[in-house]
Amino acid sequence: MNTVGSNRLGIIFFCALLLLFSACKKDETRQAQDFYQVALGNLDISVVESGALETLVSNDIVQNIRRMAKILEIVDEGTMITAEDVKNERVLIRFETKEIEDTLFEHQTAFENAESSFTQGEESLIIQTSDNETSLRNAELAVVYAENDLRKLVGDRMADRFAGTEKPSDIAALLDDPELGGQARQDLTTLGSDIELAQIRLNRASQKLEYTRKLYEKQFVSKNELETDELELETQKKTLVTAKGKYDIFRRYDFITNFHRVWATLINSKESLIRTKAVNRSRLVSAEAVLRSRRQNLLRATTRLEETKKALENCTIRATAPGLVVYETPPRWMNTGPIRPGVETRHRQTIIKLPDLGQMAVKVNIHESQVDLISVGMPAIISVDAMPNQTFTGKVNKKALLPSSQNQWLTPDVKVYETLVSFDQSDPNLRPGMNASVEIVAEQLRDVLYVPSQSVRSNASGEHYCFKEEGKPVRVELGKRNQSFVVVLSGLAQGEQILMAPPPLVESKSQNGDSELEKIMAAQEQAKAAKQRESAKTEENKKEEGAAEAKNESDTKDTKEDEALTTDKSSNEGTDGGEDTKAN
Repeated sequence: MNTVGSNRLGIIFFCALLLLFSACKKDETRQAQDFYQVALGNLDISVVESGALETLVSNDIVQNIRRMAKILEIVDEGTMITAEDVKNERVLIRFETKEIEDTLFEHQTAFENAESSFTQGEESLIIQTSDNETSLRNAELAVVYAENDLRKLVGDRMADRFAGTEKPSDIAALLDDPELGGQARQDLTTLGSDIELAQIRLNRASQKLEYTRKLYEKQFVSKNELETDELELETQKKTLVTAKGKYDIFRRYDFITNFHRVWATLINSKESLIRTKAVNRSRLVSAEAVLRSRRQNLLRATTRLEETKKALENCTIRATAPGLVVYETPPRWMNTGPIRPGVETRHRQTIIKLPDLGQMAVKVNIHESQVDLISVGMPAIISVDAMPNQTFTGKVNKKALLPSSQNQWLTPDVKVYETLVSFDQSDPNLRPGMNASVEIVAEQLRDVLYVPSQSVRSNASGEHYCFKEEGKPVRVELGKRNQSFVVVLSGLAQGEQILMAPPPLVESKSQNGDSELEKIMAAQEQAKAAKQRESAKTEENKKEEGAAEAKNESDTKDTKEDEALTTDKSSNEGTDGGEDTKAN
């Protein structure tokens, strides 16, 4: 029984020791976890974000037909298009072509009609140009003929005088003008000459009749001769009357009529020339407009024909670059479902993506607070969720200049910038759409003090504090930070112990409106100022004591010099007295 009791006591004692040791270890572990020793070392400033894989180079296969087109055939998704397929122009997609073929026939007919109409317009323009030249030439000749008729009628000098002016008011007076020439001057001279000649003949006939009468009285001539001379006189009188009548008719009627006729012909020919030029311009502009219109119709018909031919060619899409066939997901508003044969596609809709798996990248969204930390070319470490035991190196390939507009609908207050991080060396197992995380090393700081971010507390004023192991808050100035640590610029020293999980800052206000923390800091500042004043006062006292000692030493030195001078003077007087005594 004693042996059994001793064993039980030993077991109980051993268990108690184990419990005590475990409690001590837990307390030590808790204490080790509650405090952090401020360290001096190197700190990497990095940005960590998650995103999805995509390719830097991707060939999009789009529908280039300017209408809705139904898919007849399409290559299976996941098919790898090789360089050999590209060389052999492998067919990727075929669309239905019946409607396009019917449209092509209509556009071909319209093109031929437009071409024929355009040719007619060209010929019509040539004919109209020739007609214009002929009519203009005839009108110009009519003006020349009319001007010549005027010159012929009145002469060059008078024609030049009236050229470009209004018709003279008294046309009959022109016959008395010395500048009159031409046919009018000739006719006027001829008629005047006829009157003079008729007058001369009348005078001669009258003289002859008188002479014949004298002879008849003397019976030298017969009566028949007398009657002949009398008839000649009457004839000459009538001739004179006729000549004067012609002269009067010419002056009063013929010249005026001819002048009006020639003048009107000249004016009408000039106006006709102006009308001809205007009509020619109008007809030429009309012919040119018709030709331009028909040219536009021809160009439109040609464009439609070429577009239809191109659309017919685009009904068959062939491989132009190697890559992995990935079907593009249509937007929800189309309500067409996934890409498959029989689905109608719209113009410029992406149907297939051929990503180049040799150039992969991770697309991440960087928050606006960290976007300034990164720049193109910075190194990065990439971890792919599908390959947890492997990491990749890369670098920042592209950073957006403006915030992403896609996230503004869901979270308008959060601004993120799309960033591409490319792989230095891709892996054949990587696929677009895989989830990955990226750590971008923005900067590597050397020999800096840093503390965990969780050990820092901030107040409403933006001031930062750490708590020492006794719970006393210490104001610190912070620098750059990463996901876990923050650089301390001032306020702490290397080796100091701070709380890992400090209590929250007390912001309660006292009666005068100051917070407890502000009062503590103010008390610390006052104590520091009092200490500085005390040190300054001590220094001042030391300076004053030094000055007093220097003054005492100076006074003592002066006293000794006076005593020495007095002693020398007394000895000199004693010597002078002895000499005087000896002299006496």
